[in-house]
Parts: sequence; C-alpha cells; structure tokens
Amino acid sequence: MADRAALDRFVDEYADKAFSFAMGLCADVDRAQDLVQQAFVKVFDHADRLEADRLDQWFLTVMRRIHLDGVKLMDNRPKVTFDLPIGDGLTVADALPDEREEALITRLERVETRRLVRRGIARLTPEHRAVLLMIDLDGMGYEETAKALGVPLNTVRSRIVRARDALREVLLGLEATP
Repeated sequence: MADRAALDRFVDEYADKAFSFAMGLCADVDRAQDLVQQAFVKVFDHADRLEADRLDQWFLTVMRRIHLDGVKLMDNRPKVTFDLPIGDGLTVADALPDEREEALITRLERVETRRLVRRGIARLTPEHRAVLLMIDLDGMGYEETAKALGVPLNTVRSRIVRARDALREVLLGLEATP
C-alpha cells in the first residue's frame, strides 16, 4: 500500500521520466501531458492497492494502456508541432531561443536527427515503440521492462531486437526520401 508521502515522492521523482516516455509514445506535447496526468490520477485513485516499490512498473504499464486506448479513439487531424515549417527551412523549434553556445550547423544537424528519429519511432508498432523507449531511451533493464509490459523476459529480448531492426529500416527509408 502506497501512502501519501510515497505518492508525492513518486510524482516529484518520476514526472520528467513519465513525460519523456509519454512523448515517445505519442510524439505530441499536449497528448503527452494529458497521458501523464491521466496516469498519475490512476496512481492516486488506486493508491490503496499499490506497493510503493513497484509504482514505476505499474505506472508505465498504465501509461502505455491509456495511450493505446486513446490511439483507438483518436482522430487523425493534423496538430501544430514544433516541427512545423516557418520559412527558410526552419521550424518552430528552431525559432525558440537557444541558451547554449553551439555552432548553428551542429545544432541544426541535431534537430534534424531528432526529428528523423521521432518520425521513425512514430512509425513503429506500439509494442516496438514501448520496448524501445523503455530500454534504449529510459535505460530500463530487460527484466524491469518485462514486468512493466507484463510479458515474459524472452519476449522483451526478441522485441528489442526486432524493434531496433525495424527502426533502422524505417530510418534508412526516411533518409532516402526527403
């Protein structure tokens, strides 16, 4: 059973990781924020049945399920994103102030690489996206990922190999077509 102090600590410590995972799942800031909020509400609603030391695994599973439920209901209207072109080959993200002192070419290359990887991840199946985000981006272990997804360890091992191969193929295809 998770007490209020444990829940508050969990929210403080896990909010950034949760948002990062949500962004990877849905690639939209507004939807990611909604997804995180819905998942935290579920944590508080079910606090009396949760073990404090397993909140993170349960939380990621809940987030993934909420996302998959939302995908089924979501319409495909285009949304304004930071990748929206604003002219001269720049995007909204490029127009935001950058506090770091780095060369313009390096920064633009990084932005393009991130955009390409985000597009590639978005084209993967939900199962491949989830395992790739958990292991490669969030640094979770295979066993922890298996528990969070509710699948056997060998399934996670095979999915991560297939997910990486699929992402590689998607990225090669995206690089070939502008």
